[in-house]
Amino acid sequence: MNSSKPTNNWFKQLAIILIIVGVGFRFVNLGHQVYWYDEVQTSFRISGYTQEDFFQQVYIGWPHTVEDLLNTYQYPTSERNLQDSFTALTKHPEHSPLYFLTARLWMQTFPHSVTTIRTLSALISLLIFPAIYWLCWELFQSVSVSWVAMGIIAISPFHLLYAQEARAYSLWAVSILLSSAALLQALRISKTEKSLQSKILNWGIYSLTVGFGLYSHLFSIFVLAAQTAYVFFTPVWQKRKFILPYLFSSLIGVVLFTPWLFVFVQNLAFFLENTESRLVPREGLMLFWLLNLNRIFFDVNQGISPLNLTLYLTLGLTIYALYFLIKNTPKNVWLFILTLIGVPGMILILPDIILGGRGSTIARYAMPCYLGIQISVAYLLTEKLTTAKIPSSQKKRWKWILYTLILSGILSCTVSLFHPVWWHKSYAKSRDIPISAKIINQSPSPLIISDEEPGRIMSLLHQLKPNVTIQLMPEYQVPVLPNLEPFSDVLLYRPTQRLIEGMEKIYNVKVEKPYETSWVRKVLFPQK
Repeated sequence: MNSSKPTNNWFKQLAIILIIVGVGFRFVNLGHQVYWYDEVQTSFRISGYTQEDFFQQVYIGWPHTVEDLLNTYQYPTSERNLQDSFTALTKHPEHSPLYFLTARLWMQTFPHSVTTIRTLSALISLLIFPAIYWLCWELFQSVSVSWVAMGIIAISPFHLLYAQEARAYSLWAVSILLSSAALLQALRISKTEKSLQSKILNWGIYSLTVGFGLYSHLFSIFVLAAQTAYVFFTPVWQKRKFILPYLFSSLIGVVLFTPWLFVFVQNLAFFLENTESRLVPREGLMLFWLLNLNRIFFDVNQGISPLNLTLYLTLGLTIYALYFLIKNTPKNVWLFILTLIGVPGMILILPDIILGGRGSTIARYAMPCYLGIQISVAYLLTEKLTTAKIPSSQKKRWKWILYTLILSGILSCTVSLFHPVWWHKSYAKSRDIPISAKIINQSPSPLIISDEEPGRIMSLLHQLKPNVTIQLMPEYQVPVLPNLEPFSDVLLYRPTQRLIEGMEKIYNVKVEKPYETSWVRKVLFPQK
């Protein structure tokens, strides 16, 4: 690391081009991909309902139009206010409230659509660029590293996916970077400035970023644990004037979060129920870790395979970048990156190894780790391409590695933008929705009957024409059919076997096999 190294204009120009491309990617086809199960839950909460409310009010066998259900249960209305949204959020205390309440206000201001709510995430994701620039400057005092890091983040397929999703993960990424940069700045000011006012101001900024992070995502507590480990193990710890301000400032940040912490404790039973699926073991943990790591640079929706060469190339690049970082930077620099990666990573990985579970295989949970890795790679590439003592032939090879990363990122982003279902939308929950919606929308005036769970039904409804009629009931009931004259077809969506058998027995009908690869079945009535 060399603080006197002049800014490399080539890096800056390249990064600006990549940022322009990355910003463009974030706002292309925002409404194209399936509005999947988790996004549906976001819309339930911002509208002031829970999935349970929807079930009790709608699964009673009465026909409804798609337009009515979406307008009532997926978008804010005058019938349910901000307090209702907050109440719905308390039933899911595992999700910090900041994004959801912001989304509620956003959707009250702008027209209701999938594109509108995802636009909020896309706009939030733009804050990643100045945030990572600030953090890289605090770490390396290098404008070039900062520009390269912004370029890498801009075309990262992983960050693009969550910039286009109605969830809190782009907000969480911003909060991770801001709190990290604020901590380093506060430590630097405490070391170099004599002004007490300046020190108080900077530690106060850090406190706010801690609170902001916790309100953005509950796993920010892992980031705080990483920062605490850093302060204790860095040489800064040897100077007592740093430790007390850090402990006091981080405590203030946690105190700011106590209102939601109180909600969390009150609703702990909901938390345990909502997160029990994370305890289900998953085979091939290491392959999932490698695949998720690969996805931050290259992602064409590839599946799990030990024969995938790109997994090992990405792993090799990551290991070398961390080795190079440790070898060439002061301890206070490399230790910060290693704790940002290692502490959250170990908190996720160890329970899955020891107790069983799948939390470490869920890519979005490892956001701090991936940000740390991308910063390490940015530093590696910058040094390899700007250090004078490195031979030109070696620089040429590293330039081609940079070009390869750029090409793989742009290719990955381009491919994902035009596919309606990608890996982060849970293939099992979403894979049939596009073809099912196409089949249903081709019918002039269909009646859709289903006993499928609310989250999956609402995901389908976002793809259907507004005037389509749907009739929902619990899986143990067979519907009372309305007057069928207005309907051109009666279709079943993902019906249970009990619903199929009940329809055939009560109405003397025949239920066809699913259309193509969808879960849509046509009901054939006896000819009169």
